Amino acid sequence: MEGEAALKVWVRQHRVTWELGAWQELVEHRPTTVGFELRLFGQHGPHSDAMPGCQQCVSLHAKLRSIALATFPKDEKCPTRYEVEPFDASFHLRPESEWTPEVQLTVHIIHRDGYLRPLDESEKRCANEIERALRQLGVQPKSWSDSRSVTRELV
Repeated sequence: MEGEAALKVWVRQHRVTWELGAWQELVEHRPTTVGFELRLFGQHGPHSDAMPGCQQCVSLHAKLRSIALATFPKDEKCPTRYEVEPFDASFHLRPESEWTPEVQLTVHIIHRDGYLRPLDESEKRCANEIERALRQLGVQPKSWSDSRSVTRELV
């Protein structure tokens, strides 16, 4: 994997953001939170003539995947499993990015054993560690702010 400094530059160039929310399944006919869904978003560079599903999108998705994998806890104190969804060849539009087309990577953070068990402290702890690692790489929550990026670098 490439160095952290290079990843930080790439994150800034592609305005990478993340969202973390509850992942629910039906358990005994009731919605039950069984883990988390992490979404990473990356934008094509300025002056790009990208089209949904183009080779640039595939490359963006692959880089977002490498960022996600780099943030997953590697030790046994997080007895969780991470399911990375395959490449989605469509642009994602969100108000948080002012409707700028983005490539999305989705990961489910769930129990390693007993998939349908309710969310517990281990998933919460792992999600917190992932959020901390994303912030260290300069990935911003929900929406991109150049001023937030500059402030973080000065600290």
